[in-house]
Amino acid sequence: MPMLVCVNATARSEYVEMNLGDGRSAIDLLVERVQELPDLSQVVVLVSAEDQLRYPEGWQRVVVRDGCESSLLQTLLKAHGDYPDSDVILYCQIDAPFLDPALCGAMVEQHRRYAAEYSFADGYPAGLTPELLAPGVLPRLLQLTEDRENSTSLPRDVLFQIIQRDINSFDIETTLSEHDMRMLRIELYCNTRRNWVLCKRLVERGVDRAEPIVEAIRADQGLLRTLVAYVMIDVVEGTLQDVAYSPYRLFGPSGKGKQREMATADVRGIVEQLAQFSPQSVVSFGLWGEPALHSDPVGLVAAARPCPLVIETSGVGWDEAALQGAVEAGGADLSWIVHLDAIDHDIYRRVRGEGFEQAMRVCEQLLQTVPSQTYIQTVRYADIEQHTEDFYRHWKQRTENIIVQKYDHFCGVLEDKRITDISPVNRFPCWHLKRDLTVLVDGSVPLCREDIHGEHIVGNVLHSGVHAVWEALEPYYRKHVNADYPPICRNCDEYYTFNF
Repeated sequence: MPMLVCVNATARSEYVEMNLGDGRSAIDLLVERVQELPDLSQVVVLVSAEDQLRYPEGWQRVVVRDGCESSLLQTLLKAHGDYPDSDVILYCQIDAPFLDPALCGAMVEQHRRYAAEYSFADGYPAGLTPELLAPGVLPRLLQLTEDRENSTSLPRDVLFQIIQRDINSFDIETTLSEHDMRMLRIELYCNTRRNWVLCKRLVERGVDRAEPIVEAIRADQGLLRTLVAYVMIDVVEGTLQDVAYSPYRLFGPSGKGKQREMATADVRGIVEQLAQFSPQSVVSFGLWGEPALHSDPVGLVAAARPCPLVIETSGVGWDEAALQGAVEAGGADLSWIVHLDAIDHDIYRRVRGEGFEQAMRVCEQLLQTVPSQTYIQTVRYADIEQHTEDFYRHWKQRTENIIVQKYDHFCGVLEDKRITDISPVNRFPCWHLKRDLTVLVDGSVPLCREDIHGEHIVGNVLHSGVHAVWEALEPYYRKHVNADYPPICRNCDEYYTFNF
Protein backbone atom coordinates (compact mmCIF):
# COMPACT_ATOMS: atom_id res chain seq x y z
CA MET A 1 0.00 0.00 0.00
CA PRO A 2 1.15 3.59 -0.55
CA MET A 3 2.70 5.79 2.13
CA LEU A 4 1.79 9.40 2.91
CA VAL A 5 4.71 11.69 3.83
CA CYS A 6 3.89 14.69 6.03
CA VAL A 7 6.70 17.24 6.32
CA ASN A 8 6.35 19.75 9.15
CA ALA A 9 7.51 23.20 8.01
CA THR A 10 5.61 25.27 10.58
CA ALA A 11 8.73 26.21 12.54
CA ARG A 12 11.27 26.49 9.74
CA SER A 13 14.14 28.94 10.18
CA GLU A 14 16.29 30.90 7.75
CA TYR A 15 18.91 28.14 7.88
CA VAL A 16 16.73 25.69 5.96
CA GLU A 17 17.56 27.55 2.73
CA MET A 18 21.24 28.27 3.41
CA ASN A 19 23.99 26.57 1.43
CA LEU A 20 25.46 23.59 3.27
CA GLY A 21 28.70 23.78 1.34
CA ASP A 22 28.02 21.96 -1.92
CA GLY A 23 25.45 24.35 -3.34
CA ARG A 24 22.53 22.52 -1.76
CA SER A 25 20.42 23.56 1.20
CA ALA A 26 18.70 21.46 3.85
CA ILE A 27 15.46 21.48 1.90
CA ASP A 28 17.29 20.47 -1.31
CA LEU A 29 18.78 17.46 0.45
CA LEU A 30 15.46 16.54 2.06
CA VAL A 31 13.69 16.62 -1.31
CA GLU A 32 16.27 14.18 -2.68
CA ARG A 33 15.77 11.87 0.31
CA VAL A 34 11.99 11.93 0.07
CA GLN A 35 12.13 10.99 -3.61
CA GLU A 36 14.03 7.82 -2.64
CA LEU A 37 11.41 6.65 -0.14
CA PRO A 38 9.62 3.39 -1.00
CA ASP A 39 5.87 3.23 -1.72
CA LEU A 40 5.55 7.01 -1.78
CA SER A 41 2.07 8.21 -2.75
CA GLN A 42 2.05 11.89 -1.82
CA VAL A 43 4.01 14.52 0.09
CA VAL A 44 2.06 16.99 2.20
CA VAL A 45 3.94 19.93 3.68
CA LEU A 46 2.45 21.42 6.84
CA VAL A 47 2.94 25.19 6.86
CA SER A 48 1.97 28.24 8.86
CA ALA A 49 -0.40 30.78 7.35
CA GLU A 50 2.51 33.21 6.79
CA ASP A 51 4.73 30.71 4.96
CA GLN A 52 5.83 31.98 1.51
CA LEU A 53 8.51 29.39 0.71
CA ARG A 54 8.19 27.65 -2.64
CA TYR A 55 8.11 23.88 -2.30
CA PRO A 56 8.72 21.25 -4.99
CA GLU A 57 6.07 20.71 -7.60
CA GLY A 58 3.66 18.05 -6.44
CA TRP A 59 4.07 18.78 -2.74
CA GLN A 60 0.68 19.76 -1.35
CA ARG A 61 0.65 22.70 1.07
CA VAL A 62 -1.68 22.40 4.06
CA VAL A 63 -1.94 25.22 6.59
CA VAL A 64 -1.80 24.33 10.29
CA ARG A 65 -4.17 26.77 11.97
CA ASP A 66 -2.16 27.46 15.13
CA GLY A 67 0.48 26.04 17.45
CA CYS A 68 -1.66 23.70 19.52
CA GLU A 69 -1.46 19.92 19.49
CA SER A 70 -5.02 19.38 18.32
CA SER A 71 -4.48 21.58 15.25
CA LEU A 72 -1.51 19.47 14.18
CA LEU A 73 -3.45 16.22 14.58
CA GLN A 74 -6.50 17.61 12.79
CA THR A 75 -4.26 18.66 9.91
CA LEU A 76 -2.79 15.15 9.71
CA LEU A 77 -6.31 13.73 9.71
CA LYS A 78 -7.30 16.05 6.87
CA ALA A 79 -4.18 15.13 4.89
CA HIS A 80 -4.95 11.44 5.23
CA GLY A 81 -8.57 12.09 4.27
CA ASP A 82 -7.30 13.43 0.95
CA TYR A 83 -5.23 10.24 0.42
CA PRO A 84 -7.22 7.52 2.20
CA ASP A 85 -5.43 4.61 0.51
CA SER A 86 -2.20 5.26 2.44
CA ASP A 87 -1.64 2.87 5.35
CA VAL A 88 1.34 4.68 6.89
CA ILE A 89 1.98 8.35 7.67
CA LEU A 90 5.69 9.20 7.69
CA TYR A 91 6.18 12.38 9.73
CA CYS A 92 9.42 14.37 9.50
CA GLN A 93 10.79 17.93 9.68
CA ILE A 94 11.53 20.29 6.79
CA ASP A 95 15.01 21.11 8.13
CA ALA A 96 16.27 17.50 8.36
CA PRO A 97 18.79 17.23 5.49
CA PHE A 98 20.03 13.77 6.48
CA LEU A 99 16.75 11.85 6.67
CA ASP A 100 17.96 8.39 5.67
CA PRO A 101 15.77 6.66 3.03
CA ALA A 102 17.17 3.17 3.73
CA LEU A 103 16.54 3.53 7.45
CA CYS A 104 13.06 4.91 6.73
CA GLY A 105 12.34 1.91 4.53
CA ALA A 106 13.42 -0.54 7.22
CA MET A 107 11.25 1.24 9.78
CA VAL A 108 8.22 1.20 7.47
CA GLU A 109 8.68 -2.51 6.75
CA GLN A 110 8.84 -3.27 10.49
CA HIS A 111 5.86 -0.99 11.17
CA ARG A 112 3.72 -2.87 8.65
CA ARG A 113 4.94 -6.33 9.62
CA TYR A 114 3.92 -5.89 13.25
CA ALA A 115 0.83 -3.75 12.56
CA ALA A 116 2.23 -0.98 14.76
CA GLU A 117 0.32 2.18 15.56
CA TYR A 118 3.42 4.28 16.20
CA SER A 119 7.07 3.66 15.32
CA PHE A 120 10.21 5.61 16.11
CA ALA A 121 13.97 5.14 16.25
CA ASP A 122 16.10 5.46 19.37
CA GLY A 123 19.81 6.03 19.85
CA TYR A 124 20.38 7.84 16.56
CA PRO A 125 21.18 11.55 16.29
CA ALA A 126 17.91 13.45 15.92
CA GLY A 127 17.05 14.19 12.30
CA LEU A 128 18.18 10.92 10.73
CA THR A 129 14.88 9.11 11.23
CA PRO A 130 11.15 9.89 11.01
CA GLU A 131 8.16 8.96 13.11
CA LEU A 132 5.52 6.63 11.68
CA LEU A 133 1.81 6.60 12.45
CA ALA A 134 -1.02 4.28 11.54
CA PRO A 135 -3.74 6.69 10.31
CA GLY A 136 -6.37 5.01 12.46
CA VAL A 137 -4.61 6.11 15.64
CA LEU A 138 -5.10 9.85 15.01
CA PRO A 139 -8.61 10.15 16.56
CA ARG A 140 -7.33 8.51 19.75
CA LEU A 141 -4.39 10.91 19.88
CA LEU A 142 -6.81 13.81 19.50
CA GLN A 143 -8.65 12.65 22.61
CA LEU A 144 -5.40 12.88 24.56
CA THR A 145 -5.05 16.57 23.67
CA GLU A 146 -8.33 17.61 25.27
CA ASP A 147 -8.07 20.12 28.13
CA ARG A 148 -4.50 20.98 27.14
CA GLU A 149 -3.38 24.60 27.07
CA ASN A 150 -2.55 26.01 23.66
CA SER A 151 1.01 27.09 22.90
CA THR A 152 2.62 29.24 20.25
CA SER A 153 4.92 26.44 19.08
CA LEU A 154 5.14 22.68 19.36
CA PRO A 155 8.19 20.60 20.31
CA ARG A 156 9.62 18.37 17.63
CA ASP A 157 8.73 15.26 19.60
CA VAL A 158 5.12 16.36 20.12
CA LEU A 159 3.68 13.09 18.78
CA PHE A 160 5.67 11.04 21.27
CA GLN A 161 4.76 13.42 24.09
CA ILE A 162 1.06 12.92 23.33
CA ILE A 163 1.44 9.13 23.16
CA GLN A 164 3.30 9.08 26.49
CA ARG A 165 0.13 10.24 28.25
CA ASP A 166 -1.34 6.77 27.74
CA ILE A 167 1.59 4.85 26.33
CA ASN A 168 0.35 1.38 27.25
CA SER A 169 -2.69 1.84 25.01
CA PHE A 170 -0.64 1.88 21.80
CA ASP A 171 1.22 -0.74 19.80
CA ILE A 172 4.69 0.76 19.42
CA GLU A 173 7.74 -0.44 17.51
CA THR A 174 11.25 0.88 18.07
CA THR A 175 14.28 0.76 15.78
CA LEU A 176 17.46 0.82 17.86
CA SER A 177 20.79 2.21 16.76
CA GLU A 178 23.77 -0.10 17.06
CA HIS A 179 25.55 2.77 18.81
CA ASP A 180 23.55 4.70 21.40
CA MET A 181 24.28 8.40 20.80
CA ARG A 182 21.57 9.94 22.97
CA MET A 183 24.06 11.19 25.53
CA LEU A 184 25.68 13.42 22.90
CA ARG A 185 22.42 15.38 22.39
CA ILE A 186 23.02 15.73 18.64
CA GLU A 187 20.39 17.48 16.54
CA LEU A 188 20.97 17.20 12.80
CA TYR A 189 18.45 19.89 11.91
CA CYS A 190 19.10 23.23 10.22
CA ASN A 191 17.04 25.08 12.82
CA THR A 192 19.79 27.06 14.60
CA ARG A 193 23.18 28.44 13.60
CA ARG A 194 24.91 25.84 15.80
CA ASN A 195 23.10 22.91 14.23
CA TRP A 196 23.51 24.33 10.73
CA VAL A 197 27.28 24.53 11.29
CA LEU A 198 27.35 20.86 12.33
CA CYS A 199 25.31 19.80 9.29
CA LYS A 200 27.62 21.82 7.05
CA ARG A 201 30.69 20.11 8.53
CA LEU A 202 29.22 16.69 7.79
CA VAL A 203 28.37 17.64 4.20
CA GLU A 204 31.90 18.97 3.71
CA ARG A 205 33.25 15.62 4.94
CA GLY A 206 31.12 13.84 2.38
CA VAL A 207 28.93 11.98 4.87
CA ASP A 208 25.17 12.38 4.52
CA ARG A 209 23.62 9.01 5.44
CA ALA A 210 22.94 7.52 8.85
CA GLU A 211 25.70 4.92 9.10
CA PRO A 212 28.60 7.08 7.84
CA ILE A 213 27.39 10.02 9.95
CA VAL A 214 27.38 7.89 13.10
CA GLU A 215 30.83 6.52 12.29
CA ALA A 216 32.23 9.99 11.54
CA ILE A 217 31.03 11.31 14.90
CA ARG A 218 32.29 8.27 16.78
CA ALA A 219 35.68 8.73 15.13
CA ASP A 220 35.92 12.46 15.88
CA GLN A 221 33.76 14.09 18.54
CA GLY A 222 35.61 17.30 17.79
CA LEU A 223 33.00 17.78 15.06
CA LEU A 224 30.40 18.48 17.73
CA ARG A 225 31.99 21.65 19.12
CA THR A 226 30.41 24.26 16.88
CA LEU A 227 29.40 27.60 18.44
CA VAL A 228 29.02 28.83 21.99
CA ALA A 229 25.65 28.07 23.58
CA TYR A 230 25.89 29.40 27.16
CA VAL A 231 27.81 32.49 28.29
CA MET A 232 28.38 33.23 31.98
CA ILE A 233 29.28 36.88 32.60
CA ASP A 234 30.49 38.10 35.98
CA VAL A 235 28.89 41.55 35.92
CA VAL A 236 29.90 42.38 39.52
CA GLU A 237 33.00 41.59 41.55
CA GLY A 238 31.92 41.03 45.14
CA THR A 239 29.06 39.65 47.22
CA LEU A 240 27.30 40.43 50.47
CA GLN A 241 27.53 36.82 51.63
CA ASP A 242 30.48 34.51 52.28
CA VAL A 243 28.97 31.16 51.29
CA ALA A 244 30.34 28.09 53.04
CA TYR A 245 30.61 25.86 49.96
CA SER A 246 31.84 28.53 47.53
CA PRO A 247 35.51 28.87 46.52
CA TYR A 248 34.97 32.62 46.00
CA ARG A 249 36.41 33.22 49.47
CA LEU A 250 39.73 31.79 48.19
CA PHE A 251 40.17 34.14 45.23
CA GLY A 252 37.57 36.94 45.39
CA PRO A 253 36.00 39.49 47.71
CA SER A 254 33.43 37.08 49.10
CA GLY A 255 31.15 38.81 51.60
CA LYS A 256 32.93 42.17 51.24
CA GLY A 257 30.43 43.96 49.02
CA LYS A 258 30.95 45.30 45.52
CA GLN A 259 34.53 46.06 44.49
CA ARG A 260 33.97 46.80 40.81
CA GLU A 261 31.53 46.06 38.00
CA MET A 262 31.39 45.54 34.26
CA ALA A 263 29.98 48.58 32.47
CA THR A 264 26.53 48.11 30.99
CA ALA A 265 27.89 49.25 27.61
CA ASP A 266 30.51 46.48 27.72
CA VAL A 267 27.85 43.89 28.51
CA ARG A 268 25.78 45.18 25.60
CA GLY A 269 28.80 44.93 23.30
CA ILE A 270 29.42 41.29 24.28
CA VAL A 271 25.78 40.37 23.74
CA GLU A 272 25.64 42.11 20.36
CA GLN A 273 28.67 40.12 19.21
CA LEU A 274 27.16 36.96 20.59
CA ALA A 275 23.87 37.54 18.77
CA GLN A 276 25.80 37.80 15.50
CA PHE A 277 28.20 34.92 16.15
CA SER A 278 25.86 32.41 17.78
CA PRO A 279 22.19 33.46 17.78
CA GLN A 280 19.96 31.81 20.40
CA SER A 281 22.80 31.52 22.89
CA VAL A 282 21.84 31.95 26.53
CA VAL A 283 23.49 34.64 28.68
CA SER A 284 23.85 34.25 32.45
CA PHE A 285 24.64 36.91 35.06
CA GLY A 286 25.88 35.87 38.50
CA LEU A 287 28.96 33.75 37.84
CA TRP A 288 30.61 34.77 41.13
CA GLY A 289 29.49 38.27 42.09
CA GLU A 290 25.98 39.33 43.07
CA PRO A 291 24.10 40.97 40.15
CA ALA A 292 21.88 42.91 42.59
CA LEU A 293 24.91 45.05 43.50
CA HIS A 294 25.32 46.42 39.98
CA SER A 295 24.62 50.15 39.69
CA ASP A 296 22.20 49.56 36.80
CA PRO A 297 20.54 46.13 37.07
CA VAL A 298 17.61 47.13 34.86
CA GLY A 299 19.98 48.41 32.20
CA LEU A 300 21.92 45.14 32.40
CA VAL A 301 18.79 43.15 31.67
CA ALA A 302 17.95 45.39 28.73
CA ALA A 303 21.52 45.02 27.45
CA ALA A 304 21.14 41.24 27.30
CA ARG A 305 18.49 41.39 24.60
CA PRO A 306 17.97 39.67 22.20
CA CYS A 307 19.54 36.69 23.98
CA PRO A 308 17.63 34.67 26.58
CA LEU A 309 18.93 35.65 30.03
CA VAL A 310 19.40 33.80 33.32
CA ILE A 311 20.11 35.75 36.51
CA GLU A 312 21.62 33.74 39.36
CA THR A 313 21.25 35.59 42.63
CA SER A 314 21.35 35.10 46.38
CA GLY A 315 18.30 37.34 46.60
CA VAL A 316 20.25 39.59 48.97
CA GLY A 317 20.98 43.17 47.94
CA TRP A 318 17.98 43.79 45.71
CA ASP A 319 16.05 47.01 45.92
CA GLU A 320 12.38 46.11 45.47
CA ALA A 321 11.87 48.63 42.67
CA ALA A 322 15.04 47.50 40.88
CA LEU A 323 13.95 43.88 41.12
CA GLN A 324 10.55 44.67 39.65
CA GLY A 325 12.16 46.80 36.95
CA ALA A 326 14.47 43.93 36.00
CA VAL A 327 11.52 41.53 35.86
CA GLU A 328 9.62 43.86 33.54
CA ALA A 329 12.65 44.59 31.36
CA GLY A 330 13.40 40.90 30.91
CA GLY A 331 9.88 39.75 30.16
CA ALA A 332 9.49 36.14 29.05
CA ASP A 333 13.17 35.89 28.07
CA LEU A 334 14.44 36.27 31.66
CA SER A 335 14.72 33.35 34.09
CA TRP A 336 15.74 33.62 37.75
CA ILE A 337 17.68 31.17 39.91
CA VAL A 338 17.66 32.07 43.60
CA HIS A 339 20.44 30.39 45.59
CA LEU A 340 18.61 29.84 48.87
CA ASP A 341 19.95 26.55 50.31
CA ALA A 342 17.78 26.49 53.45
CA ILE A 343 14.31 27.18 54.80
CA ASP A 344 15.49 27.38 58.40
CA HIS A 345 17.00 30.66 59.59
CA ASP A 346 19.80 29.03 61.61
CA ILE A 347 20.82 26.64 58.84
CA TYR A 348 20.73 29.50 56.36
CA ARG A 349 23.03 31.59 58.56
CA ARG A 350 25.44 28.67 58.85
CA VAL A 351 25.64 28.26 55.08
CA ARG A 352 25.18 31.78 53.72
CA GLY A 353 25.34 34.24 56.61
CA GLU A 354 22.80 37.03 57.08
CA GLY A 355 20.01 37.92 54.67
CA PHE A 356 17.49 35.10 55.12
CA GLU A 357 14.43 37.34 55.38
CA GLN A 358 15.32 39.37 52.30
CA ALA A 359 16.12 36.26 50.26
CA MET A 360 12.75 34.77 51.18
CA ARG A 361 10.99 38.01 50.22
CA VAL A 362 12.70 37.96 46.82
CA CYS A 363 11.61 34.35 46.30
CA GLU A 364 8.04 35.30 47.13
CA GLN A 365 8.07 38.36 44.86
CA LEU A 366 9.45 36.38 41.92
CA LEU A 367 7.08 33.46 42.44
CA GLN A 368 4.15 35.86 42.46
CA THR A 369 5.19 37.83 39.37
CA VAL A 370 7.02 35.29 37.15
CA PRO A 371 6.38 31.84 38.67
CA SER A 372 7.20 29.80 35.57
CA GLN A 373 10.53 31.61 35.18
CA THR A 374 11.67 31.34 38.80
CA TYR A 375 13.82 28.50 40.16
CA ILE A 376 14.69 27.93 43.82
CA GLN A 377 18.06 26.23 44.35
CA THR A 378 19.92 24.36 47.06
CA VAL A 379 23.29 22.64 46.93
CA ARG A 380 23.30 19.08 48.18
CA TYR A 381 26.36 18.41 50.33
CA ALA A 382 27.34 16.69 53.55
CA ASP A 383 26.93 19.62 55.97
CA ILE A 384 23.21 20.12 55.26
CA GLU A 385 22.20 16.82 53.66
CA GLN A 386 19.73 16.03 56.45
CA HIS A 387 17.80 19.21 55.57
CA THR A 388 17.67 18.76 51.79
CA GLU A 389 14.44 16.77 51.76
CA ASP A 390 12.69 19.34 53.96
CA PHE A 391 13.83 22.08 51.58
CA TYR A 392 12.48 20.17 48.60
CA ARG A 393 9.14 19.33 50.20
CA HIS A 394 8.64 22.92 51.35
CA TRP A 395 9.13 24.46 47.92
CA LYS A 396 7.39 21.61 46.09
CA GLN A 397 4.14 22.97 47.52
CA ARG A 398 4.79 26.23 45.67
CA THR A 399 6.56 25.36 42.45
CA GLU A 400 7.88 22.60 40.22
CA ASN A 401 11.01 24.67 39.56
CA ILE A 402 13.35 23.36 42.24
CA ILE A 403 17.03 22.82 41.55
CA VAL A 404 19.03 20.47 43.77
CA GLN A 405 22.57 21.22 42.64
CA LYS A 406 25.39 18.73 43.10
CA TYR A 407 28.34 19.80 45.23
CA ASP A 408 31.42 21.02 43.34
CA HIS A 409 34.83 20.59 44.97
CA PHE A 410 36.47 22.62 42.17
CA CYS A 411 38.98 20.05 40.99
CA GLY A 412 39.99 19.18 44.54
CA VAL A 413 40.54 22.76 45.75
CA LEU A 414 37.71 22.39 48.28
CA GLU A 415 37.14 19.53 50.68
CA ASP A 416 35.12 16.77 49.05
CA LYS A 417 31.68 16.96 50.66
CA ARG A 418 29.73 15.15 47.96
CA ILE A 419 26.98 12.85 49.16
CA THR A 420 27.81 10.39 46.42
CA ASP A 421 29.93 10.17 43.31
CA ILE A 422 27.63 10.37 40.28
CA SER A 423 30.36 10.76 37.66
CA PRO A 424 30.14 8.48 34.60
CA VAL A 425 32.07 5.22 34.52
CA ASN A 426 33.79 6.25 31.29
CA ARG A 427 35.19 9.75 30.88
CA PHE A 428 34.14 11.81 27.86
CA PRO A 429 34.92 15.33 26.55
CA CYS A 430 33.74 18.18 28.75
CA TRP A 431 30.30 19.65 28.06
CA HIS A 432 31.46 23.06 29.28
CA LEU A 433 34.43 23.26 26.92
CA LYS A 434 32.07 22.21 24.15
CA ARG A 435 29.29 24.73 24.87
CA ASP A 436 30.17 27.35 27.51
CA LEU A 437 32.09 30.61 27.73
CA THR A 438 33.11 32.12 31.07
CA VAL A 439 33.71 35.89 31.22
CA LEU A 440 35.16 37.58 34.31
CA VAL A 441 34.37 41.13 35.39
CA ASP A 442 37.35 42.59 33.50
CA GLY A 443 36.45 40.68 30.32
CA SER A 444 39.14 38.02 30.69
CA VAL A 445 38.15 34.48 29.72
CA PRO A 446 39.48 31.54 31.76
CA LEU A 447 39.36 27.93 30.64
CA CYS A 448 36.05 27.46 32.47
CA ARG A 449 34.31 28.17 35.76
CA GLU A 450 36.60 25.67 37.51
CA ASP A 451 39.68 27.75 36.61
CA ILE A 452 39.18 29.89 39.72
CA HIS A 453 42.76 31.18 39.88
CA GLY A 454 42.85 32.15 36.21
CA GLU A 455 45.75 29.88 35.33
CA HIS A 456 44.45 29.30 31.80
CA ILE A 457 43.30 32.70 30.53
CA VAL A 458 42.77 32.42 26.76
CA GLY A 459 42.09 36.10 26.05
CA ASN A 460 39.87 39.05 26.82
CA VAL A 461 36.47 39.27 25.19
CA LEU A 462 36.42 43.07 25.48
CA HIS A 463 39.65 43.32 23.48
CA SER A 464 39.60 40.30 21.16
CA GLY A 465 35.89 39.64 20.72
CA VAL A 466 33.66 36.62 21.24
CA HIS A 467 34.78 34.69 18.16
CA ALA A 468 38.49 34.92 18.98
CA VAL A 469 38.21 33.74 22.59
CA TRP A 470 35.88 30.92 21.56
CA GLU A 471 38.40 29.72 19.00
CA ALA A 472 41.19 29.98 21.59
CA LEU A 473 39.41 27.33 23.67
CA GLU A 474 39.27 24.85 20.78
CA PRO A 475 42.69 23.21 21.47
CA TYR A 476 41.60 22.35 25.01
CA TYR A 477 38.49 20.60 23.75
CA ARG A 478 40.57 18.76 21.15
CA LYS A 479 42.76 17.46 23.98
CA HIS A 480 39.66 16.11 25.69
CA VAL A 481 38.55 14.39 22.48
CA ASN A 482 41.94 12.64 22.43
CA ALA A 483 41.62 11.74 26.15
CA ASP A 484 44.54 14.04 26.93
CA TYR A 485 43.30 15.94 29.98
CA PRO A 486 45.19 18.96 31.32
CA PRO A 487 46.04 18.78 35.05
CA ILE A 488 43.13 21.02 36.05
CA CYS A 489 40.70 18.72 34.22
CA ARG A 490 41.93 15.43 35.66
CA ASN A 491 40.31 16.00 39.05
CA CYS A 492 37.21 17.75 37.68
CA ASP A 493 33.78 16.47 38.65
CA GLU A 494 31.79 18.89 36.49
CA TYR A 495 32.65 17.79 32.95
CA TYR A 496 29.44 15.77 32.65
CA THR A 497 27.08 18.51 33.89
CA PHE A 498 25.13 20.53 31.37
CA ASN A 499 23.93 24.14 31.20
CA PHE A 500 20.70 24.46 29.21
